[in-house]
Amino acid sequence: MSKIRKIIIALCIILLIIVISLIGIWAIIKNNYESGKQEITENEGIQAYEKEINKNLELVNNRTDFYTIEECVRKYYSYYSILYNIETYYYTDEQEVISQAEKDNSQILYNMLNSQYIEEKGITVNNLKSNLKEIKKVTVNITNMYVSHKTDNIDIYVIEGKLKSSIQEYGEKFKIILMVDLINKTFSIMPQEYVVEKYNDTIVGEELNVNVPTNIDENINNKYTYMSITDEKYVIDMFNKLKNELLYDREIVYEHLNEEYKKEKFETADDFDNFINTNLEEYKNMTLSKYQIIEQENYIQYILVDKNNNYYILNENSIMNYNVILDTYTIDLPQFTEKYNKSNDADKAGMNLQKITDAINDKDYKYVYNKLDEAFKQNNFKTQSDFENYCKSVFYTNNDIEFSNYQNSGALHMFDAKFTNKDNNTESITKTFVIKLLEGTDFVMSFNVN
Repeated sequence: MSKIRKIIIALCIILLIIVISLIGIWAIIKNNYESGKQEITENEGIQAYEKEINKNLELVNNRTDFYTIEECVRKYYSYYSILYNIETYYYTDEQEVISQAEKDNSQILYNMLNSQYIEEKGITVNNLKSNLKEIKKVTVNITNMYVSHKTDNIDIYVIEGKLKSSIQEYGEKFKIILMVDLINKTFSIMPQEYVVEKYNDTIVGEELNVNVPTNIDENINNKYTYMSITDEKYVIDMFNKLKNELLYDREIVYEHLNEEYKKEKFETADDFDNFINTNLEEYKNMTLSKYQIIEQENYIQYILVDKNNNYYILNENSIMNYNVILDTYTIDLPQFTEKYNKSNDADKAGMNLQKITDAINDKDYKYVYNKLDEAFKQNNFKTQSDFENYCKSVFYTNNDIEFSNYQNSGALHMFDAKFTNKDNNTESITKTFVIKLLEGTDFVMSFNVN
């Protein structure tokens, strides 16, 4: 047998082995696939589809969706504002320029409007302005955004908010409906007056009874693009939104206060209003210094810290929808309780004294007064007003604290606490505090008054 023939036979044998091996592997794969495959009946398939397409109105929980829709709303109200304030935008009083600008902006707005609204109201480019309520030159502040996934390519958004001609004013509330075509990446809008007339009684958790088209035709003015938002951008926006609302829309903050926190700290809305007024200068100078994002079980917690080391805790349930806590001492955050329970008594006493310092900086004298030992209170400050006057005369507007000379005697923990003026670090006072730890994280205290 020649050498070449032997090589050919050997190659054939190797090839045969490879083919047999591949057949065996395929048989194993096929068997595993068949054993793991689940049959889906027609009804089960429909149920799966219905779960994916949630037709009930729910809060928007996708950051990209929120910012994308917000940009569409801003675009709509931008051209809406121009239509009624052309002289201001175009810096002219020439009638020919104004007429052309009015026509151009009417066309742009018309291109953004919902076809159902256009047909029912007989809207044309020429009569559009007469069918829309006059507005000032405004900016948009969205307070609530809800979504209903009506079909596999049409989503409906209900957007509520305020139109403000300046950041300081109260503003005018608005409510519009916006539809998006997920395939064409187009949108259309039902204006405020039409929504109030036909769809004002929208209920979260229930289906919104609105007719939807199979698609939204594209034109030059109704396209949208997805907005990719970083954590930093989102946190900065949340911080600035909170700051503006504390200064100019505090009723929104009060409405969104954490319920436990509100119950513990503010008996009435007037109490909250007085608290904001007392700390108004602090809020005017709010500047974000650092932040932390914590994934909790049922929400995302954003801990925001300003340059004066004031804490703002936002517990987010959906995008830009959160409950607010304005300090870290009134109620205990989960991470505080966890750390507290792992600490020794000396550290626990120090953590409680830090709460007292934070409350004094917040001018929350009610909280500090309620933490005074009862006998000490009766001997030195029979009323909260007496204590408040004392604090204002002794402590600084913004205090830093340092502990030293720790001692303990049974259940009592003593510190020398040095309070330094943050605004002038050459000024300081020292007080000796006695902390008595109680059940849980509770405590009472006393200190040398002189």
